[in-house]
Amino acid sequence: RASELYTEQTISLFEAMHKDLIVKDHGIRLLEAQIATGGIIDPVHSHRVPVEVAYKRGYFDKEMNQILSDPTDDTKGFFDPNTHENLTYMQLLERGTLDPETGLCLLSVNMK
Repeated sequence: RASELYTEQTISLFEAMHKDLIVKDHGIRLLEAQIATGGIIDPVHSHRVPVEVAYKRGYFDKEMNQILSDPTDDTKGFFDPNTHENLTYMQLLERGTLDPETGLCLLSVNMK
C-alpha cells in the first residue's frame, strides 16, 4: 500500500508503479516479497490475498499477473541455501514440502 502524493488516498503497489511512484523492477520484487510472506496486500481491506484474487479484484493488470504467476520469469530474488541458486518464488516453493500439521510449505536446509 502507498499513500498517493497530495491526496492521502491509499493505492495499491501496482498503482504506485503505474504512476511512476515506484520503479517497475523494484515494485515487482516488492510484490514477490508480499507473495512470499502471505499474499498480495489488499489496499482496500488491509489483508493479504492470493495473486489470482488480487488480479480478479483489479489490483494489477494482465501483464503483471503473468509476471507474478510465471515460474520461468527471470526475476530471481529468492535464494536456495542448499544449492546456492537464485530462484523465482515459485521455483523455491516447488522445492519445499507441505507440513501436514500446519499446512505450511517448508524448505529443508541441508546442514554440511
